[in-house]
Amino acid sequence: MVFDPLGYYKILDADYNTDDTILKLNYREKAKFWHPDHNKSENALEEFQKISLAYDILHDKKSKAIYDLLSLVYDTSTFPDMKSLKIYKAVNGDETPFLRVFKLCRVTDVFKKPHITEENLIGTYSDAQKFINDITKKNWIHGWWTPKAFMLNIKALKNNYNNINNNAADNLKLLVHNAAAYYSENKNDKAFLSATQALEYATLEQRTGIQKFLNALPQISAQIPVWRYGDLKKAQLKIPAICLSVSVAIVLLGLFPLIKPLFHPTEKDKIAYYQEVHFNTGGETVDDVVVSKVFNIPVNTSDTQMLYHITAKVKVMHGPSEQFDVLAETVKNQTVRVTGYTPDQEWYRVMLDNGEMGFIKKPYLKQGIGLPIPEDSKIFEPAKETR
Repeated sequence: MVFDPLGYYKILDADYNTDDTILKLNYREKAKFWHPDHNKSENALEEFQKISLAYDILHDKKSKAIYDLLSLVYDTSTFPDMKSLKIYKAVNGDETPFLRVFKLCRVTDVFKKPHITEENLIGTYSDAQKFINDITKKNWIHGWWTPKAFMLNIKALKNNYNNINNNAADNLKLLVHNAAAYYSENKNDKAFLSATQALEYATLEQRTGIQKFLNALPQISAQIPVWRYGDLKKAQLKIPAICLSVSVAIVLLGLFPLIKPLFHPTEKDKIAYYQEVHFNTGGETVDDVVVSKVFNIPVNTSDTQMLYHITAKVKVMHGPSEQFDVLAETVKNQTVRVTGYTPDQEWYRVMLDNGEMGFIKKPYLKQGIGLPIPEDSKIFEPAKETR
């Protein structure tokens, strides 16, 4: 682990997995050396205080767990005060672990100087539905009377439609922060639920830290609400459709070419419920049991966060075991997209350039792009620029 934004591990010559006994020995040795009663250096007191603070945080299991968790999403300049962590709540003030970040654009000053403002909101799925309906209604009832306002509404609609589920980094920070804040207040059930949802947005390295936090909490079983982003996208089209019916000419000549792509889901939006499985002994079958044992990572082909490269020439298997048939052989540093992992995190499902998916052991994967991605590859599609 390399997540140590405040340098507590570094100052004690420790790391994420250092034994408590070693940590204590390191502290005593350094504290003795830098104690201002013995060390007359100008910075002796300052170093002694840093050492003491680091040990106070890391030798206590609770404060260490909170520090380790927050370190996954905060850097040195943004790290919050661990003694006064505030729980992010829904827009109506409710305290719930089932929150997400969603960004929506408003068209304002319609009759004077129309322009777009972006709002960052935190809420539940029902909050998102309410705000989408409210903002879309105000945009289109009050903001299509001039050509400029009309075009801004088109742009705002397109941004809201495309960005409603494009907040992975913000959602990760929100859920990890709340998990730590709940845990600091001994609300372990809510801490567990927040951290569990954070796994969906984490990288492989961040997921290891979150999973360690989860393993130390009492395990609970609860129904986590599903965010139906497809429904949220469609909800934004109802009011504009009503407004635009006033003028068939506007629909035919202006709006239709712009929104036509929104009604045709691409292949990356379709969900594969079954996986074809091949066995070394011969034969094949289509089975959803293998898929159910793999934790899925949402695929966004315009995002580079889940692009990894393979550190050696390896075989990609049809399933998460060497007992399956070989799907393909890779070359060293070939770039792939990670799309899932097994519960023991030993095998990771990856997408190859041709769109096929197979399994590779974790040690062979390293985050970041290796060899250049071919132009016709299906693992990465640059996001189209919004004009």
